[in-house]
Amino acid sequence: MAAKRGALLTMTCFSLRPLSVRSPCSLSSSLFRSHFLPFSTKPNPNSQPKAPFIPSPSTTHTRLKLLLYQKSKVGFDKLDDALLVFDKMLRLKSGLSVVHFTQLLTALVRMEEYSVAVSMFREFRVLSIPVNIVTFNTAIHSCCHLNTLNYAFSLLAGIIKSGWVPDVFTYTTLIKGLLSQDRPLEAGDLFKKLIKFQEIQPSVVTYNTIIDGLCKTSNTSMALKLLRKMEEIGCNPDAVTFNSIIDSLCKERRVDHALDLVSEMTAKGISPDVITYNTLLQGLCSSGRWEDTESLLTEMGVRKISPNLHTYNILVDAYCKEGRTTDAEDVIEIMIQKGVPPNVITYNALMDGYCLTGKMDRAQEVLNTMKSNEIWPDCYSYNILINGYCKTQKVDKAIYLLRQMPVEGIKPDVQTYTTIIHGLFQMGRHNEVRNLFPEMLKTGNKPNIVTCRILLDGLCKNQYMDEAISFFEMMECKGIVHDIQIHNILIDGLCKNRKLDEARNIFDKLASSGLQPNVETYTTMIQGFCQEGLFDEAKVLLSEMETSGCLPDDVTCNTIIRGSLSDKRYEEAVVLIENMRAHKFSADASTTSMLVDLDPTVLAFCIWFLQQVLKFTVHCYFLSSPNFFKLSAIVICFAE
Repeated sequence: MAAKRGALLTMTCFSLRPLSVRSPCSLSSSLFRSHFLPFSTKPNPNSQPKAPFIPSPSTTHTRLKLLLYQKSKVGFDKLDDALLVFDKMLRLKSGLSVVHFTQLLTALVRMEEYSVAVSMFREFRVLSIPVNIVTFNTAIHSCCHLNTLNYAFSLLAGIIKSGWVPDVFTYTTLIKGLLSQDRPLEAGDLFKKLIKFQEIQPSVVTYNTIIDGLCKTSNTSMALKLLRKMEEIGCNPDAVTFNSIIDSLCKERRVDHALDLVSEMTAKGISPDVITYNTLLQGLCSSGRWEDTESLLTEMGVRKISPNLHTYNILVDAYCKEGRTTDAEDVIEIMIQKGVPPNVITYNALMDGYCLTGKMDRAQEVLNTMKSNEIWPDCYSYNILINGYCKTQKVDKAIYLLRQMPVEGIKPDVQTYTTIIHGLFQMGRHNEVRNLFPEMLKTGNKPNIVTCRILLDGLCKNQYMDEAISFFEMMECKGIVHDIQIHNILIDGLCKNRKLDEARNIFDKLASSGLQPNVETYTTMIQGFCQEGLFDEAKVLLSEMETSGCLPDDVTCNTIIRGSLSDKRYEEAVVLIENMRAHKFSADASTTSMLVDLDPTVLAFCIWFLQQVLKFTVHCYFLSSPNFFKLSAIVICFAE
């Protein structure tokens, strides 16, 4: 068996870094303590001295062991408490076993303090504190959460070198770690090798873990193959197995496949549960299949599966997204009658529904109802309402809510500020942004990519180009500029403000920044060239665009055609319109208006061109306009 494990490790293509070895030292002088205990332990000079209470060793050990057992289930309230217990354990080490140190590590994992757990495990090794397979597994679990898979696999090597036998949990955790990093092929290879070398006897729990990991990383097809594989070897799937795949299928909008899988599980004697039905309801509602939704709810009743809070929340949210707030209110009334009280998620969905339909007074009433029912709004609740007020141009009410949030103990987040900044720009109140953005930074909210886009777009549209360039350079320094949309906004602003050279400079640097221009980037630059009368440069860029594999769209074609007309390149305009027709594009109102206003002699020359424009101008807004009838009359006149 040892030889097989050695072969397995050799065959895995991971870099197995050995465990770090440090000279033994007391914890009080270690970096671990200085980093994770940043508080003073000096006595208070103003406190009165008290006679120390020194419990007997047996009492201290008993209390400590009981505390460790309890905290291994729920975690400590504060990290400092866990580290103080570690200090105490080191002083009483002689009376404690590997179980107690492992319980402390488990408590840290419960608190999601994964980096501290890994550091503490290293301290165990340095201080020669005994460990076992459970201790190693806990450390590996933490490494996988930290995405430090190389170290996790080095711990696997450490297990084998220490004479321990890796168990199902060890390997399952490593496979989950690979899946969480979207490395399904490596996870699959490792799983196959484990079975080949008989390292583990996979159970339904093992398969469920791997299938769930595959589904969460959008590898549904591989999950389905694994389902068939487990059936082949006689490992019967359960409801958990099917639910993972059904959920993934619904998220991929393959609801019919999900329904087929439910029929299959039922045929195999596996009863769908409320989780199964909730998943299907979510998929059906997202696809707008309301009749199927009602049928599924009826089926739940027949099977005597009671809807839970999540079921009702799915329905409320779906109705609200469709603007059916009355139906959503009815669902809430039913759930209350059934003894299922709404929660903050329920009311947030309802509030969002009213905001989407512009009924801000009703949305505000929902917020007030929440408070009166002692269901306290969260940051997301306020963000919904703030977004609604900004979209209905009631920015002052949005700002009032922003000021109320800290009063109610809620810290505004980056979305809160970003929404209001956008609202202020749309209302032309750009000077107020100058105060709000620094306030956002002062509260510890770092701008995200959406914030940066809105700020840059607002500065460009208000012709603050120097500030826009400075802001762009600041983003570049902070490494958050690697987004083609950000570049498109600035290039567009520079072109519209007659700063073509600066726009061209940014465009030319895209490749060195690792960015690929898209159709919007090319079209903006083409428009900039045409605006400056540089039609030849615009044609060259159009050719480069097609060569790079970025196909022009309606906007690109109309832009270059208008450029040719402005530059009086009528023959080239004819060629361009023919190309546009070949690509099934249509002329827009602006292009056709330019043709209508041409000199009559030019119109006679371009009569075929005009006929093509008339034929392919299919936009409804233009068909009903006076220009359409004027163009028709011109074509008929010259045709005769």
